[in-house]
Amino acid sequence: MPLSLYIIVAVSYALAGCYVLYILYFLLGFRRLKAPALKEDADLPPLSVLICARNEEAVIETCVRSVFAQDYPGDKFRVLVVNDRSEDRTAQILEKLAAEFPSLKLLHLNSCPKGISPKKHAIARGLEYCDTEFILATDADARHDPQWLRSYASLCNEKLGAATGLSLFRKDEFRSAWERTWQSMQTLEALSHNVVIAGAMMNGFVITANGNNMMYRKSLFNSNTALKNNVVTGDDSDIVYEAQSRGYDVLFNAHPASVVRLEPESGIGAVVNQRVRWASHVMKATLPVRILGLSVFLFYLSTLLLPFLAFADSAVLYWWGGLWLIKAACDFAYMSFTLHKFRIPYNFGHLFLMELVHALFIVWVGLAGTFGRFTWKGTEYQKTMKP
Repeated sequence: MPLSLYIIVAVSYALAGCYVLYILYFLLGFRRLKAPALKEDADLPPLSVLICARNEEAVIETCVRSVFAQDYPGDKFRVLVVNDRSEDRTAQILEKLAAEFPSLKLLHLNSCPKGISPKKHAIARGLEYCDTEFILATDADARHDPQWLRSYASLCNEKLGAATGLSLFRKDEFRSAWERTWQSMQTLEALSHNVVIAGAMMNGFVITANGNNMMYRKSLFNSNTALKNNVVTGDDSDIVYEAQSRGYDVLFNAHPASVVRLEPESGIGAVVNQRVRWASHVMKATLPVRILGLSVFLFYLSTLLLPFLAFADSAVLYWWGGLWLIKAACDFAYMSFTLHKFRIPYNFGHLFLMELVHALFIVWVGLAGTFGRFTWKGTEYQKTMKP
């Protein structure tokens, strides 16, 4: 092979070596993950549950009812729903629920200041009405186990700054075998992020959190640094970075009851748009997270581009096959181990199909999240708000 091809292949395999080390690092952390022992009623702290909702008429009632069905002393938790400028029946449904549940508090927002992320504005306004030290955050499309609150309360101590748990896309009915397949693939892809977050977090390396399933201290917001208001997404990352910067522990809740179940996107285009939105704040993360993300991105990119170099020398195909096998072996091993530990069943065939398109999918959404646009709640955004 020409020298230039040797250099490209060598760099690709150096990136592959980094990927192997990352997987081993995450695996070592994940092996230490243990579910907390649940506290008795007398030892449970008071908690607030904060839900931000915009145009969620189809799911908000199920979410609120699952929170009020908690196995938690009724006098020790309260629920606040921030209705963020909804244009559907969300407000009416919430008013009906408030009449049924006296401890449900509502905050209706009619506007959002220019240049500020609507989601982060809703969170900040909601926090003004929360008077407990620890706050549970979830989304309007989430469904909760009856011991969800108790599992998080059992983590609370003076050292804890934030905690997050597993978020699982769940759909019970499918219109076709194809829909069942691609929905399973998107569930596995989302779970791959969750289990990486868990493994890294157990090593003290905070990548991000699940904003639909997390707990944090209210005191993290006693300054203006906890939320980057001009960045559209990433409130979950902002909060855990703030907790870590203040010297608090940031934990992953491994209790089975901590898992929230979410409504998946209904179309492949919507899935891509969602992942672009998730990726849009990566370059606003901490430096170690950006280095991790960039090196993984370049490794995935090399698995896509190397075959095209075979036009210059067909021997490149052997090296490309080695790259693909390294990635596949790492991914299958880590996903199999972590999903087994969480007792989440999966279809190996769907995992194999997901692996075939995974690198292309991640490269695409990474580029689109960094340089493109996405739609969220009916509005088109780039990663930062215009002043």
